[in-house]
Amino acid sequence: MDLAALRRLRLRVQGLRRPFDASAPEVVRRFVAVQAQEFLPAQWGLAARVPEDGRPDAASVAAALDRGDILRTHVLRPTWHFLHPADARWVMELSAERVHRANGTMYRRTGVEGETATRALDLVAGSVAGGHRTRAELSSALEAGGLPFAGLAFGYVLMLAELERVAISGASVGRQRTYAAFDERVPAAAVRPRDEALAELAARFIRSRGPVSARDFSVWSGFTLRDARKAFTDAAEPAGAHGSRIEQVDVDGEPHLLDAEVADAASARSNDGEPDAAGPRGTVDLLQAYDEYIMGYAAPRAYLQPPGRADPVQPEFPLHAMMVDGVMCGRWAPVVQAKRATVRIVPWRSFSRAEERSLAASVTQVERFLGVPVTVECEAPTA
Repeated sequence: MDLAALRRLRLRVQGLRRPFDASAPEVVRRFVAVQAQEFLPAQWGLAARVPEDGRPDAASVAAALDRGDILRTHVLRPTWHFLHPADARWVMELSAERVHRANGTMYRRTGVEGETATRALDLVAGSVAGGHRTRAELSSALEAGGLPFAGLAFGYVLMLAELERVAISGASVGRQRTYAAFDERVPAAAVRPRDEALAELAARFIRSRGPVSARDFSVWSGFTLRDARKAFTDAAEPAGAHGSRIEQVDVDGEPHLLDAEVADAASARSNDGEPDAAGPRGTVDLLQAYDEYIMGYAAPRAYLQPPGRADPVQPEFPLHAMMVDGVMCGRWAPVVQAKRATVRIVPWRSFSRAEERSLAASVTQVERFLGVPVTVECEAPTA
């Protein structure tokens, strides 16, 4: 499989062409975990994978987060992710040890360890037991208990509480996000054997992002390459309970796995009159910088790279990734105010008429998502 074929298939499997999922929570459920550092752009990443006739706006996705239909927490690696409540407990249990290990130096540096950490967890647990709490309220609870954590140390207390399944995202209070008791938002479930849980995570990673390599899974999940290889082997077992038919393809000589059922569905969808499996030529996608189509794979991500640019797809805050037919073609950024927004476009090259029409349509979709009028500011091509 060459890189062009890889792009076409991944665009379909990822739900960026003729989406599979009917709602933002369904997107999160299919992906298991969705990287979500930047709150509003990450919500756009979910909405973009829902068909246009039912695509939610930002208020609707925020309401799903408030209800707990989508949860946001630190998991897999020391970074924010969206999780579905049905997956939150077992994924957190599976990955907490690895994230704790990654955080070890900072725990020690900030004093979030030993008896102090235990007392902090008790104070956080007691606070969220009485309702959803803002960061300011949790900070006050810690200070009242004799632990006046602030700044970076306070952030690591909250991450520790998440990883220990004490607290998780709650309903917003105005523009402030809150923490809730983990057991209030996440259904009870039996603890899963580690190998079984890791194999399921791998199988669903393959199903929602394939073709993928073990290295892709290792980078995305935070588990070692050895763990990733074993998980891929377990996920591909014919007798596995993951409901998948895993097949192998080679991409530039490296073995990749895909879910044959999903790949077959993608192929079937590409034979209904569209020019190819990736949709009409010149299709522009405005993706958030941490979108799973970008960050769901290991560097150097050659499938994204236009000629003459070496690994240009690292996050470039505050700009996001503008794509044409799955290849990086520039940057973009939404600047949102109370009753209006500006979408800044930074192209790397001139666009064809078809690409300009597709870009305009994509901006319109962003405008509908934001729910406010959008003004476009487009810079001259940088190359």
